[in-house]
Amino acid sequence: MLLVVVDQWPLWVYERDRALFTGGFARLAREGAFVRAELPYANTFTAVGHAAIGTGAPPNVHGVLGNQWYRRGERKELPAEYDPAAPMLALGGGEVEETGSSRMLRVEGMAEALRRATGGRAHSIAIGLKARAAVFVAGQHPDLAVWYEPAAGGMSTSVAYAKVAPPWLAELARAKPASRFFSESWQPRDAALLARQTGIPDDSPGEGGQGGMTPAFPHAVGDAKMFLHTPFADEVVMDAAFAALDALELGADDVPDLLAVSFNAHDYAGHVWGPDSWEVLDLTLRLDALLGKLFDELDRRLGRDGWAIVLTSDHGGTPIVERSKIPGARRIPPAEIAKAAGGDVFVSSGNVYLTRVPQDLGAMASAIAQVPGVAAVGPTAPLIDHCAEQDASLFKAICLAIVPGESGELYVVPQRGSLISEYTSGTHHDSPFDDNRLVPLFVMAPGLAPQTATASLLQVAPTVAALLGIPPPARATERPLFGLR
Repeated sequence: MLLVVVDQWPLWVYERDRALFTGGFARLAREGAFVRAELPYANTFTAVGHAAIGTGAPPNVHGVLGNQWYRRGERKELPAEYDPAAPMLALGGGEVEETGSSRMLRVEGMAEALRRATGGRAHSIAIGLKARAAVFVAGQHPDLAVWYEPAAGGMSTSVAYAKVAPPWLAELARAKPASRFFSESWQPRDAALLARQTGIPDDSPGEGGQGGMTPAFPHAVGDAKMFLHTPFADEVVMDAAFAALDALELGADDVPDLLAVSFNAHDYAGHVWGPDSWEVLDLTLRLDALLGKLFDELDRRLGRDGWAIVLTSDHGGTPIVERSKIPGARRIPPAEIAKAAGGDVFVSSGNVYLTRVPQDLGAMASAIAQVPGVAAVGPTAPLIDHCAEQDASLFKAICLAIVPGESGELYVVPQRGSLISEYTSGTHHDSPFDDNRLVPLFVMAPGLAPQTATASLLQVAPTVAALLGIPPPARATERPLFGLR
């Protein structure tokens, strides 16, 4: 069972580009079932989406509210995957400062359901460029979670998953290091196609400026940070997927295995150049070809009836404000919200945390509501207490995004087209509107006829479980797609 997540792939961009695909995406469109999938919650971030995909539960249940958020105990903002008890393994020996685990995930996911159903005989492997993708996408305790960290020597893991790095992972770092791409230059494969399809110049206003990346092609990779924004990062993730297939002989017996792979370069590029840019389209076309090769290899190894796939995205993306069609679209600096609130607050992942109490939340919310670009702001406590009473509206989405004990005293939502970000260029995906909440989803499996549907992203985990022939994760809230059982 293959689960693939393409980080930051809005439905609106897929629909623009779908006729261009000739590889894996084209095969999914031709042979698989297609779903217009909606994220039912408001905090449309990578860690949150991967946790929802892996568990079938919304954030108010699974516990992950952002890519990072303010931790009251430590009095600072920390990454979702932060776990001081889980340092990463350096492939050359020793330890690195970076850490990573699913510690903040409150409920089980597909890995736990699979282990329980097979008596521990199945494999469950999660691979991603980002730690916050790999540690959440398969649940709390996959057999192994692997992600990229240059200080660790490449694609590695943490002590939460292994005491020593598996030999195949160490060999991968030796034989195919990411550093082989650091002297490369990313050139577009077909500049005329990119110009025609996007309808914008390569160096459109608002692009570039992050991570040392320039607005227009070519892009020198340069170092480990710049590498993350390029299609070469997808190749490193795919190398790890093939290495896992080989080393663990996934799918080789009658016990179902789960391989979850997250391609996160798509998101890094989207933040810098926009999801509808030349760069993201070129990267997506290259990923289409990579996936086609993966699917062909699975056919060769296992036969066309020997594997199944669910492919989707964790969230969409807001168009760059300089080319937004929405009047008043803007980037709202968190400091502007904090100033409106009167100071002594921390703004993080759509939440406003009080750093001293008590304060007048009503007055604070009223002041923040006057900030241009803010759509909604209010206390979180009433929504926690009355979540079941909310209808299918913005406030229902906000309610599902509030994590008791972790969320701030106030929620704040930007208007559609705007974003809350320190970025002075590029874009983000923090508003609970269709640009960010609608994503493509494909299911291709033996015996499943091509068809279309509209559904929730929370149906991914139950669908994967049904294809594996096991019960869904315990806190999954939706049914499998297409009547699968």
